[in-house]
Amino acid sequence: MPVSRIISSSSSSENENFDEECNPTSSEDVFKILITTDNHLGYAERDDERSNDALITFEECLQIARDENVDFILLGGDLFHDNKPSNHVMLECINLLRKYCLGDKTIEFKLISDEKINFSSTVQSNPFPWANFKDPNLNVSTPIFSIHGNHDDPSGSTPLCPLDLLNSCGLVNYFGNLSSLENIDIHPLLFRKGETNLAIYGLGSIRDERLHRIFLKNQINLLRPTNNPDDWFNIFVIHQNRVAHGPKNYIPEQFLHEFLDIVIWGHEHDCRITPEFNTVQKFFVIQPGSTVATSLSEGEQLQKHAGILHVYKKTFKMHRRPLQTVRQFYFVDIQLTDHIDEKAFKTLSNTKLEQKLDKLLTDTINELLMRAQNEHSGHPKQPRKPLIRLRVDYTGFDLFDSFNDIRFVQKFSDQVANPKTMINLYKKRENNISKSNEIKLDPDAIKVSNEQFQHAQRVEDSIQTYFESTTENNRLRLLDEKSMLAALTEFIDKDEIYALSTMVEAQIEQSQKFLSNNIHNDDVAFLEDELKRFKTLQNADDDEAIKRRKNVLIMARQERLKASGDKSSDDEIMITESIRNNNENSNDDDDDDDDDFDRNSIKTTQKRTQLSTKTRGATRGRGRGRAKTTPTKTPRNKKKPF
Repeated sequence: MPVSRIISSSSSSENENFDEECNPTSSEDVFKILITTDNHLGYAERDDERSNDALITFEECLQIARDENVDFILLGGDLFHDNKPSNHVMLECINLLRKYCLGDKTIEFKLISDEKINFSSTVQSNPFPWANFKDPNLNVSTPIFSIHGNHDDPSGSTPLCPLDLLNSCGLVNYFGNLSSLENIDIHPLLFRKGETNLAIYGLGSIRDERLHRIFLKNQINLLRPTNNPDDWFNIFVIHQNRVAHGPKNYIPEQFLHEFLDIVIWGHEHDCRITPEFNTVQKFFVIQPGSTVATSLSEGEQLQKHAGILHVYKKTFKMHRRPLQTVRQFYFVDIQLTDHIDEKAFKTLSNTKLEQKLDKLLTDTINELLMRAQNEHSGHPKQPRKPLIRLRVDYTGFDLFDSFNDIRFVQKFSDQVANPKTMINLYKKRENNISKSNEIKLDPDAIKVSNEQFQHAQRVEDSIQTYFESTTENNRLRLLDEKSMLAALTEFIDKDEIYALSTMVEAQIEQSQKFLSNNIHNDDVAFLEDELKRFKTLQNADDDEAIKRRKNVLIMARQERLKASGDKSSDDEIMITESIRNNNENSNDDDDDDDDDFDRNSIKTTQKRTQLSTKTRGATRGRGRGRAKTTPTKTPRNKKKPF
């Protein structure tokens, strides 16, 4: 459990006795806060139909804040869908913030904590370490306080994110960014309005496994005010997995301290904005969910809301505000066995069966289109074309393997927003493994993986569960699982088509260098031992291993940009800086061969990447992420390991 310590605040030293039973006599004692999270500005911006969905709904949230005359807006992360949003998205965001958050309205609360500490870690040598509404050159009517999420997190050699830009522009107050992940001290934002004291703790998104480990080591300290700490209403804003995606791929609620009153949980997209009481930790959890559907999953079809949180002394009340501009989304599960019986399947011809399936899907979609028309909010900015997802289980109907769903959806291309992804035909997984397979997988591990897959939302979670559950003989011999999972995540989340191939080539080259430095005889058994030792070093979870994987993924991004003809990217600067740092930190007289492949592999792989860029670009048409490799030469004075 995290440690709670006492800190000094810049508030007055007077000791006030608050009557917990009294009711607020006026709004001068009540905080009124708009709560929203996961706005994902810039999502699907290349889609002609859906490019403005996120911006439209974010504007509605700002409109609600102005109409409700809130004190400030609290964002729970992922304001942007990308940590490098396009100029168009950034421009539209700045325009909205200037329109709705600047003005002559009086700020009726005080920020009494040390702002140099609250905002010091946002930018190195931040010249504006104070809240924007205290800046004499700005006229802020509705302040925004925000942490970063996993989509718009800091990146680069000097880690920056879009919120840093908005913070420097004086439009957003960015907090919750940590300069170090060792013995974390979280300083709260301390607010006072009349008789109400409010403390807001923020923690920007961190990789779940790492944050899970930090909590287990008891290295997170929530610092509390010294003046009557029990009289403060405490809110914790976090952006992590709430649902378990593996043993350590989430943050259990019991990790958080019980002195908290409310936890605002970002990252999860299903809207559960009604406060849920944790009977063990004795606090409430509010999960606002996203304001735009970024995946066609069942949880995204829930009604989207923004929340108006009222706080008076140690009590609170949450008012839900349904969002009227969100594009409608309908998700339907269809089990073919419920509509086509075994007798009809055996007696009807193939053409008749396909016609029956066509009619079933057509009728279902027409019903959903009629429902969307009847349930439209009437708001002029709510899109007319809904999102529809039909998940069709055709297990046992092998005939429909040839069903042309692409041709089928063309008839609805003018009526739905996502015709290409409207139909999802799938079969249930079979657990029996063919004995004739050359690669024999572990049945027990597959069973555990399949059970995990039913609850997981990401395929890499299921793959990781398999490798954690299987025996040593069924694991990878050369490539380490953690690096490959990192590359797979980069490939899926950020469409880095060279992530997997670059990671494989980098590990092969690193293994060759490692073995050539450590093997001086032809003993095969010794070779196997050294391979195991190499993989153990690669599969470590320390800072050096994480940095090594990150550098390889940076090279994959650089390779994609070069293949597409972009020669002025920030990634090129990042790689150059990374290589320069490695050169400066390396020691030419170091005789420790175990570490040589860590320090020098980046330089070697970078050189090979530059030589093979044209070859890779020419082979992109062969398949996604597939590229031709350029062989590396082995020095004459060294023996080839293979």
